[in-house]
Amino acid sequence: MIAIFAPTLVHAKDYTVGVKAGDWVKYGQITVSWTGNGTEPSYVAETRKIDWTRMDVLSVAGTTVTLNQTVHFNNGTQTSQSLDTDVQSSNSPGASYLIASNLTAGDPISPQTPGTTINQTVTGLYAGANRNVNMIDYKGNLPGMGVNYQYEYKTHWDQSTGVMVELYINATDTTNSGAYEEISFKAIETNLWSASALDLIQNNLIYVIAGVAVIIVIVAATVVLRRRKPTSYQQTPPPSTPPPPPSS
Repeated sequence: MIAIFAPTLVHAKDYTVGVKAGDWVKYGQITVSWTGNGTEPSYVAETRKIDWTRMDVLSVAGTTVTLNQTVHFNNGTQTSQSLDTDVQSSNSPGASYLIASNLTAGDPISPQTPGTTINQTVTGLYAGANRNVNMIDYKGNLPGMGVNYQYEYKTHWDQSTGVMVELYINATDTTNSGAYEEISFKAIETNLWSASALDLIQNNLIYVIAGVAVIIVIVAATVVLRRRKPTSYQQTPPPSTPPPPPSS
């Protein structure tokens, strides 16, 4: 029995930090929607006012990371707060922003939550580059205070760095108003990676195709014009004998 389980104990998953002080991610493409009877919740109305958010890494000590969260509003004002997170714990304040690096499908997002595992690793476009990202998709019910919500909470983290790159939430009140809400945002800028030449071509493929099509049309038109023969015009030949001189 020891011989069988010893390799598992030796090769336990190593939860390490994949960022350093000075790294940052900016989030945008924020979408907020709400439908239902009655008044829209205040937190939904406040979320509509957000222009962008940003996560900055202030310091790293072992598996603990201190983050600064900035929220910028449409009216030009902004707020910020410091968040500490430990990649070995999913209950820390900044856990949504950062998990351990290089996790794979089936890995728990932290050793303290063995039942919450990465669903799958997929490829997506974030901050200008195609990245491998780990995804968790929660679905369940949230009862309380006479209200029952059916919800879905989907989070994507960049695999190699562990930073969050996308968040999607939807919830439905199944008992009272029938209200439905959706909130989402994505990483749009970062200093952690840059787009390769292939990414730029793939991300702008429609423009590349359009440009090639225009060039083909121009070349084809030029060839057709060159092959056309010039139109000949028949001139009247001069008379063979000169006209008689005028009579005096």
